[in-house]
Order: sequence, then C-alpha cells, then structure tokens
Amino acid sequence: MKTSIIRCLGAILFSLLFYGQSLGLNMLLFSIIAVVAVLIIRPETKSNKSLIFSAGFYILSALFVFTVNSLLAITTCIIAFIVFAGSISGIKNAVYVQWLNGIYQSTLGVLHSKMNPNKDIPKVKSNHNYKFIILTTAIVTTLVVVFAMLYGKANPILGEWIAAINLDFVNFNWILTAAMGYYLILNLTSKAELDIITSIDRDASTTLSEQPISTTKATSLHREQLLGTILLGALNALIVLFIITDIWYVLHDPLADAATLSTTVHDGVSALITSIIIAVTTILILFRGDLNFYKKSETLRHFTYVWIALNIVIILLTAYKNYMYSSGFGLTYKRIGVFIYLALGIAGMITTYVKIARKLNLLFMLKANTRTAFVLVIMSSSFSWDRAITTYNLHEVASPDVNYLLSMGSSNGDILYAFAKANPEKPVNRTSIQHRYEQWQTSLSEETWQSKTLLGLLNPNTSTYEITDTAARN
Repeated sequence: MKTSIIRCLGAILFSLLFYGQSLGLNMLLFSIIAVVAVLIIRPETKSNKSLIFSAGFYILSALFVFTVNSLLAITTCIIAFIVFAGSISGIKNAVYVQWLNGIYQSTLGVLHSKMNPNKDIPKVKSNHNYKFIILTTAIVTTLVVVFAMLYGKANPILGEWIAAINLDFVNFNWILTAAMGYYLILNLTSKAELDIITSIDRDASTTLSEQPISTTKATSLHREQLLGTILLGALNALIVLFIITDIWYVLHDPLADAATLSTTVHDGVSALITSIIIAVTTILILFRGDLNFYKKSETLRHFTYVWIALNIVIILLTAYKNYMYSSGFGLTYKRIGVFIYLALGIAGMITTYVKIARKLNLLFMLKANTRTAFVLVIMSSSFSWDRAITTYNLHEVASPDVNYLLSMGSSNGDILYAFAKANPEKPVNRTSIQHRYEQWQTSLSEETWQSKTLLGLLNPNTSTYEITDTAARN
C-alpha cells in the first residue's frame, strides 16, 4: 500500500512539474523525487555504491539544468538519468552497460518484473484487492461512456442530456502526463536488467592472469619485446625532437602569424589524435598477454612509460597553443572542444599507464575511460558556454567577432546589450543586439515556478532601453 501511494504521489508531482512547462527547476525537483522514491521502495539499493554514484551525478546534472539551462545541460541530464536507471538493478557495471540497462529499466521495467517475479520475496496479503477495484472501475466507466454515446445518437432526448454534460474541468492531457509519470516511476522502482549483458560485464575480469611460458613462447616474447623496445625507442627520440621544435615555436611569438598558428593548432590536434590512437593500439598489442609477465621486458616497459610522459607533454603544449590562439582571437566552441579532447587524451594516457603498471586488460581501459568521459561531460555542462564565450570575447579580445556571438542562443542577450550600451562608439550590429536582448527578456518573463532557472531568479525585473550608435545620435 505504501509503495502504491508513493508511486501515485510521484505521478501527480510529475504532471504538476512538467505539464505544459519548459525545463528548469522541475528537472532538479524530479531528480530528487525519483532518487527518494527508489531508495524508499527498494531499500536494498542503499548499499549499491554504483547507484549512489550515479544518483549523485544525476541530481548534479539536473542542478545544472536549473543553473545553466543549456541544451548541453539538458542532454547530459537525460543521459545521467538513463545511467541512474541502469544502476538501480545493474550493480558494478560499466557506464555503457548501465546506459543500456537504463533504457530497458525506464521503458520496460515493470514488464520485466512481472515476467520474472522474485520468489524470495513473500507476497503480502491485503484485505482489499486494489488492482481489482481499479480494473473494475476503469472497465465499467469506459463501457458506460461508450454505450451512453451510442444510445445518445439513437435517442434525441438522451443525446441532448449527454451533450449538456460539461467536462471542461477535466484536463485529460494533465491526466495523461500523470499516467506517463506513474509508468516511469513504476519502471524505476521495479527490478529489471538485461540479464545476459549485465552478467557478462559484471563477471568479466579486468586483470590479466599469468600463464606458464614455454621455451618456444619465451623466444617469441623475446622477439616481441625487442621489436617493441626498438619501436618505442625510435618514437621517443622523434617525440623529443618534436617537443624541442614545438617549444622553440611557442617561444617566438606565434600570435604574430595568426594563419600559421590556426593551422598549427587544428592540424596539430588532428595529428595528435591519429598518433595517440596508433601508439596506444601498438602498446595494447604488445602488452596484450604474456609479455606483461616476461621478466626481460623491463626496458620496453620503461620506454613505454617515457612515451606516455612525453605524450602528456605534447598534449600540454597543444593546450597552451590553443590557449594562446583563444586569448588572441577569442573562444569558440571548436576551441573549447579541443580543450575537452586534450583532457580526455591525458585521461587516456593515465589509464594506459595504469593498465601496464598493474597488468590489466583492455576491458579495464574501456570501463575507466567511459566513466571518465561521463564525468567530464557532466562537469562540462555546469557552464553556460554561450555566456562564458561571450563574456570572455567581449572583455579579453581586442576585436571580438560580435556576429559569431549573435549566432548563439538568446542566453547571452544581456551581456551583449550591456556591452553595446557601455561602448556606443563600437561598430556593432545594435539592431540585432536589441532584438537579442528582447528575446532574452521574453524567455525570462515566460518562466513559471516549475521552469524557473537561476538566471531568471537573479534577473526578476528587466527593462529595455533602445541602444543607438553615437554617429546616429549626432
């Protein structure tokens, strides 16, 4: 009975929060409701560390929908919700398996629970058969309505009476939204998982096991480690040469030649992606099995560690060049994307080191890197990149590209408006800025308490002043 009340209450709150509303505070409130409902209805999940981890990131991502309210934040929140749903039943699974489980849990959880009942949990008998009462009420009501409409068409007097019944006070769309909320919460609080995929991933080991090495195998391993040592030794020498020349280039004012710097950054990132993929693949092939336990492979192992450290140096140099390019010519989404990729590159280097040092397999790297990427995406959604790019470019760049800033969403309207108002001598498109500011005001004024955002709370009262060029006034 308590479970049914919680689910019904959650359905009502779901409809109250989302019916006819845009996304904002309602996403944060529902994330809390969903997590609390799962913990109350399924108390055994409290000991699931994976659930606590994913629930925390789900609520955090929903908080960013309220504070940032960007498309990235909303998309990330949906992804985090699916991972949270997948971690309810999927314990100690990788993020990608939790994501698959989450789609299954949130759409077919109750059906799975019905088809696979838990025999260990005794059924509690109740004096009232609530399912029978609800089913009977639904069937009787539906049939009475259907036959009343049929009889109304055959009898004019009855038809007039039925037509006089006013059901405008009943909001069927609201009821439908509540039903969707009930079904969603019902799925979340039911036990469901993709058994085969979940079990395979959960039981798979990430540690390599040492096998006896025969004389023939030892000869083969000796050749492999010799080949790998020569290869990584040559690559390390080449990387050192590249780093020396790259440092020389950075020290000689690369901002003086914007075209060369742009080409260096973009082509450098593409080359870095390719080189890291090829080199990591080579290392994974070399350290795929018995070579991890071959006692004469220490030189190869040390060369590999040096290669990893030098690649991190290259990544940092590329990040610095991208920073110089951004500081001189402004931030863009592509340049921010370069920073994010470089951060993932460093994470990949670290996991490669851990894989070799601890004698782990490819599955470890897959799990570790997907979880790192998941966390990085969550944290990147904590910023309103439109507003951050606009603020930085207008205040830190000598000649900002205002047209590029106008191509973004309306969330930067107040920043552009304040800049145009404070700098009447600047040759900017003031008509477009005025229109953008009015769009920004309109979006804030249309927020209800359910869709309220932090930006709307911080700017409760807005006023519009027409901004004009100094030349036009004169």
